Amino acid sequence: MKNTYKISLIILILSGFSACSVKTTASKSTTATGVAPIVDPLLNIPLPSDSGSITGCDGVYRAGANRCYYKNIPTVLASGGIYGQTWWSSTTNFLSNYPAIDPSQFSTDATFNIRIIPRYPTANAFSTFNKQCSSARMYATKLKVQFILHESGTALGNDIATLTSTINTPSKVYHFTPPSSSGPLVLEVVNVESDSSCSPFYGTNYPAKCATSDPYLPIPINAGGKTECVAFDIQYSTDSTYDVPGSSAN
Repeated sequence: MKNTYKISLIILILSGFSACSVKTTASKSTTATGVAPIVDPLLNIPLPSDSGSITGCDGVYRAGANRCYYKNIPTVLASGGIYGQTWWSSTTNFLSNYPAIDPSQFSTDATFNIRIIPRYPTANAFSTFNKQCSSARMYATKLKVQFILHESGTALGNDIATLTSTINTPSKVYHFTPPSSSGPLVLEVVNVESDSSCSPFYGTNYPAKCATSDPYLPIPINAGGKTECVAFDIQYSTDSTYDVPGSSAN
């Protein structure tokens, strides 16, 4: 009888400890979710929590990353031009107009992955060296943009990223092999083409390429008395960021 009493008493005590343990765990969880996150002053998004996630970032988590991938480059607006010209560069004076963009965000050792998102032109887009657009008009439904990445002060490399996509749709992701550099790398747009020439606005005598899977041609200049425009966003990741989401382009 005494043994039965002792066993019952032990079970009762253990049950009490178990109940206290559950309450303590729940309390810690509630406190953690109620803590205000530390906000990244550049992108205005919370920095990673202890769990390694960044609220509001759709990037691919990578160990050691401390921020979302870069999405702070103003929309690029372009018209006309030919292959090989510098349509846009990370070293041009546009950076001086955007103090929130730190040139060091183009520094990396092993990772530099990039994608584009074609956009409709707006008055807030950053104009390239090309012709001024007429009423920010665009008849393109898809774009092809080509990039190079090289060390400052060196000859351009042969690693050319070619990215294509339709309006408001992210392209695939091109994975550069970054050159070794102690300072920021130089990212440049060396060509922009579109399917604008396949639009009925330019007539019904379509170029042969319009019927292929590669309908990209130079952007029409002063066609119909007006200048065609295109626009796109540039997004990229480095060693210190989450990776750009999307399937690989290379």
